[in-house]
Amino acid sequence: MSTGMNYRHLHHFWIIAQEGSLAGASRRLGVRHSTLSSQLRSLEAALGGRLLLRRPRGVRLTPRGEVVRGYCDQIFRLGGELLEAAQAQAATPGRLCLGMLPSVSRSLLHETLRPALSGDSAIRLEVTVGDAGTLCGELISGRLHAVMTDRLPLRAARGDIHAHLIGQSRIGLYGTRRLAERYRPGFPGSLNGAPVLLPATGSLREALAAWFAEEGIRPRVAAEIDDVPLLKGLAARGQGLAPIGRWLGEDARQRFGLLQLGLVPGVSARLYVLTLGRRVQHPAVQQLIDRGRERLGSR
Repeated sequence: MSTGMNYRHLHHFWIIAQEGSLAGASRRLGVRHSTLSSQLRSLEAALGGRLLLRRPRGVRLTPRGEVVRGYCDQIFRLGGELLEAAQAQAATPGRLCLGMLPSVSRSLLHETLRPALSGDSAIRLEVTVGDAGTLCGELISGRLHAVMTDRLPLRAARGDIHAHLIGQSRIGLYGTRRLAERYRPGFPGSLNGAPVLLPATGSLREALAAWFAEEGIRPRVAAEIDDVPLLKGLAARGQGLAPIGRWLGEDARQRFGLLQLGLVPGVSARLYVLTLGRRVQHPAVQQLIDRGRERLGSR
């Protein structure tokens, strides 16, 4: 194999893979289609095999191309972080691009980020809310530095994404004063027929369903919602009882007027920060992990 690899050609291949066609990459890069084709042939010669297969409506990566794209994701992500680090040294504000699942509490996000983003920090925070699959794809592509999630995606189990556990908290059921006074006596047996607001998906939903089954409890599911602010808002209007981690119990009381009925045995909420690989590259992400563990821990 030749060692004369051209990194500009590698970057152009990466853009072609993202766009799914040479025409799309040509428009994005401002480079002629014929030039990209020539560069691609040179890169394939340097790497010892075909990277793309041409199709009538675009291109498809070969198995070799998939491997090369994976390395490109890391190479150009690190390049972006190198630029940010250099900018920070020059007193130019850097960026922390963070993804977040809708089911992660905004209050918990604020509590975790506050130490890492102090008033004298030069970091500019950009938060993207989305589903786990999309956010993990953005993480791998280098468009996100980290993802905050309350559940582990399948990709974390395969090794390309590493999950850093920030903290965990026991789950309690919370409701308005009227609902708390009605259903607290005899808890948890009193929950038979009680209106509950549950996550639509995820491990917490599964754990609560298992607990209800073990206790022989059949509550009335009033709503299934993954958006935490909406769930708390409905609970504050008396629409049902909401499962909330103890680390947010005081916030639920002060901001929403919600009171705890009781704790759910054996069920916990967890908060993770996902990074590409075990090694954390962005210093603000490492600070977020370290300080988040100090403030949240286990409750």
